Amino acid sequence: MKALRFTMAAALAVILFTSCEKDEMMEPETKSGALPDVVPAKMYTITVENVSVPYHYFEAGAEFGVTGGDATPPAHPGETITVHFHAGPSHKLSFASMYGASNDWFYSPGDDGIELFPGGSALEGDITSMVYLWDAGTEVDGSTTDEEESNPIGMVSTTEENIQVLLDYTGESMFTLTINVLPGSATPLSPVAWVVHSMDQHPIFMEGELDYGMGLEALAETGNAGPLGEYLEMHSGYVSPVAPVFWAVHEKDEMPIFTNNTPDRGEGLELLAETGDPSELAGSLSTMYNSGAAGTGPLFPGDKLTFSIDAKPNQYLSIASMLGNSNDIFFAFGDSGIKLNFGNADQDITDKVMLWDAGTEVNEYPGTKSMDEDEGGVVRLLDDGFMYPDVDKIIKVTIRKTK
Repeated sequence: MKALRFTMAAALAVILFTSCEKDEMMEPETKSGALPDVVPAKMYTITVENVSVPYHYFEAGAEFGVTGGDATPPAHPGETITVHFHAGPSHKLSFASMYGASNDWFYSPGDDGIELFPGGSALEGDITSMVYLWDAGTEVDGSTTDEEESNPIGMVSTTEENIQVLLDYTGESMFTLTINVLPGSATPLSPVAWVVHSMDQHPIFMEGELDYGMGLEALAETGNAGPLGEYLEMHSGYVSPVAPVFWAVHEKDEMPIFTNNTPDRGEGLELLAETGDPSELAGSLSTMYNSGAAGTGPLFPGDKLTFSIDAKPNQYLSIASMLGNSNDIFFAFGDSGIKLNFGNADQDITDKVMLWDAGTEVNEYPGTKSMDEDEGGVVRLLDDGFMYPDVDKIIKVTIRKTK
């Protein structure tokens, strides 16, 4: 009997221990409950900045070559100076060359240059009537002692028999300026400083004003086009605004905006890439993705745009923004975007941004845009044979998690 009671007591102890152990093992599940149905979204802030150098002019230089003689400047009667340059419908041409038989006279168009696409068509032919003889006002006329003066720049004459000036459009935004020193000319012609610039600019001089002090005096007095050409070239280059930004948050392997090496889908990328307007793309994709458009106007050098997005863990971000001074080129990541796994500190992700060609309009020399010729191509990484600045010389993109 005693043995039976011991056995029953031992069995009861095992049952109680087992029961307690099970209770302890089950306790965390009972207290924690089920996981929430919705994982909280994270907020990210993206900043896009135009970091382009704000050049004043488009293209410039100095031409020292001479043809038709001994190939050394100055150009004598029967010899020619030729300048090749690029330009688009928004550009003018200014240039200057010393009238050799003078103290400080020079040939040049009017102070605001020559419009290159008047009425939308390229200017060609004999433009001698658009070129005048000017007095730089830096040295007394007729003096044999190089006597300095400080007078406003003024016109000497509107017609001359010494030179012939021709302009030829060779296509693909390329012009050729030819200056012939006529046989029997009373003067040789110095090397030429030239610049392609915007409509409202006076890059070399202003009539009725003093010389800018940027190299015109050296050209007009000695024929040295180097200082003026170097100054103009140093302040010339490709400048582009950055258009408003379309963005979309999506899942891995989704391609909301485009697919590499595939024609545009007709959902609004063409409008964005050709005009900078993201509204059609935003409207097309609004029901399929967490997406939208940020910015109300172009970003010029020094401008920046900041916007915020919400995303669940492991989602991806795609963006698109037109390279403003182009036919159909846009900034974007790869077609499947980038993973949103960034921290609270600002992180520069510019190296993930590339230039893409929408394939909808034929490209031209960067910054000219003189035609709108349909291409019928595919969306692809930009590779059209032209030279563009590196992406990080135009745009900077940073991101940080803010919630």
